[in-house]
Amino acid sequence: MAAAGMDSSPQNSSSTGRSSAVDSALGSLALEDENPITPIAAHGDLVLHIEHEMVGSRAHAGFRVSTAALKQHSRYFERLLQAGRFGEGNAVEALQRVLREQYQSLAEAPASELPVIRVQDVGRISVVKSFTTLCADFLYILHGRDLQTLPPVTNLANLTIVADRFDALEVVRSYVGRKKILRTIDGKTTAKADGALSEEKVRQRLLVAIMLDHPPWMERYSARLIVKGWVGREADLSSPLWWDLPSRIEEELAYRRECVLETVQSLQSYFLGVYASRERQCKLGYDSSAQCDSYQLGEMVRFFVRCGTLKLQGGVIDINEPTEPFAGDATFLLDTLRQVPEYQIDRHHSHCGIRTRLLPLLDLVAECLLHIGICTACWTDAREQYEWMDARKPLLWKRQDFALRTQGHGNKHADLRAMFTATERDWGS
Repeated sequence: MAAAGMDSSPQNSSSTGRSSAVDSALGSLALEDENPITPIAAHGDLVLHIEHEMVGSRAHAGFRVSTAALKQHSRYFERLLQAGRFGEGNAVEALQRVLREQYQSLAEAPASELPVIRVQDVGRISVVKSFTTLCADFLYILHGRDLQTLPPVTNLANLTIVADRFDALEVVRSYVGRKKILRTIDGKTTAKADGALSEEKVRQRLLVAIMLDHPPWMERYSARLIVKGWVGREADLSSPLWWDLPSRIEEELAYRRECVLETVQSLQSYFLGVYASRERQCKLGYDSSAQCDSYQLGEMVRFFVRCGTLKLQGGVIDINEPTEPFAGDATFLLDTLRQVPEYQIDRHHSHCGIRTRLLPLLDLVAECLLHIGICTACWTDAREQYEWMDARKPLLWKRQDFALRTQGHGNKHADLRAMFTATERDWGS
């Protein structure tokens, strides 16, 4: 079958100068559906037909576009339409040559006679209300045209997925930056609304930050995923891409979350260890007593068990299933530990327990969580030195050597990683 709207008979071919070889090559490109063609470039020289498998259906959309614009801003289309490389490029060039002989300009040719290129699959997008609108927004940007409205974050995330699919992120990144779209979204989002964002909304913002290189969103929302515990699940390849973040970021976030929980647990282990040791912890001076330490140890164990951070079991044989990691907000976990009372064996033994020693350490961990997100510059320019997953763990980290606020940018990242990934931690001052 020839291109839509053109007769494939030998007589017609000879009258227009089109060879039967061109007819044959364009047969698979013909537009066979009845969907209207959206004019992205009113005088375009190509019809782009896009198909995508949706949930329970297949979406179609056709667009009149400019070959030059596609090739200029999309490496995918540059390769596809390059003459001599793929059959599609050769066929398109051949029919366009024929149409130039028939019309003074390709702008005069009706869309029904233009060559048609079919592409399938626009990437792991979500279900959208209008597939045509999504593809049109992408093509408008490729053709240097402005979008009619400010895209919501979900639309913007889907748009970046489409741009990534067709290797055209650079032009979308440039457009979004030039139009200050992300800054405008931030300006319209109150602090309360931002704090109440669902996991999916946070992930959409983080995907946009990754794809479009927006450091503020990258650090802010990657930290939120870590702290909230919204990481570590097995990826579903049928879900939108933001549920399986690219560039190994999903794995990095899950690992950082694991390190945070292990660090918080090490606080509990540290105090259990020092109160169970022979070193006296009672603060009464000359009258300090082992009985006070034993009392504090017992109350400490009871508190940790009651708040769910400690589980007692026998050591002769393990008959229990492994405990699932804490799945909630890490700040809630820290607040739970802050509720530890100041136990006193009698009125003379003040500050012998862990409360006055634990609270400053919990504050330190909470402050470090503010900086636990992924730094775009370091992740891009020095990933091997910056990432946590494959870094060598320090054998011992000491609280007395740690000074977060006085560190420079690179040293702060390194010291944070050392604290959260250390094999052992000495929380003593």
